[in-house]
Amino acid sequence: MLIEVCAASLSSIKVAAQAKADRIELCAALEVGGLTPSAGFITEALKIDLLPIHCLIRPRQGHFCYNAEEQKLIEANIEIAKNLGCHGVIVGAHTKDFNLDLTILKKWKSLAGSMKITFHRAFDVLCKPEEALVQLIDIGFDCVLTAGGQEKAIAGLHKLEHWNTNYGSQIMIMPGSGIGVSNCTKFKQAGFKALHLSGGKSLAQIEIPSTINKELSFLNQTLKESDLKTLQEVVKLCKVN
Repeated sequence: MLIEVCAASLSSIKVAAQAKADRIELCAALEVGGLTPSAGFITEALKIDLLPIHCLIRPRQGHFCYNAEEQKLIEANIEIAKNLGCHGVIVGAHTKDFNLDLTILKKWKSLAGSMKITFHRAFDVLCKPEEALVQLIDIGFDCVLTAGGQEKAIAGLHKLEHWNTNYGSQIMIMPGSGIGVSNCTKFKQAGFKALHLSGGKSLAQIEIPSTINKELSFLNQTLKESDLKTLQEVVKLCKVN
């Protein structure tokens, strides 16, 4: 299986490489599902040259129905990722009635050029996901990251299996969300070719001096990065024949 690790730090990339994962979904702000990383972060992630870097292109949190200004920002970030040397991009968009926005997706596919292109978890809010799979195949997308319309992929396993059986030979169905040591083998046994996870662990907070207001919200935001032991175990479980 291909193991994709969602990484929001250089440390997480290094851990993923040490665990023998296969590629990185590079992002920022994991606590809101991931946002576009900075150009500086992308540059440094490519510079350490440990794993293929696929860059998430998502300008803000929330729904995936983008106005004209947001679409231009996404397009600019696709170009940045391409020019910096990313191996792939992850994008997604829907219309106000929660169907694929085919016009802009075709444009983004063209802008991506030779980079791999994945449709992200915007897929899980679409009204007609099976019809959308056919459309994404027709546009030329390589992969769909999805939890089967559920918050966690294990809850959407039955639907994911159906999609993988019927469309997996034409587009990679990559389960993601809530995947870890306890359930990764269920996806392997079900015949998926790829998995997506962060393998995250919370980091210890720094000690705050008594003179500082400890109630400030940004001092209480949880910091996470990928855990080596978790990723090593998932890789072992999923890659052993």
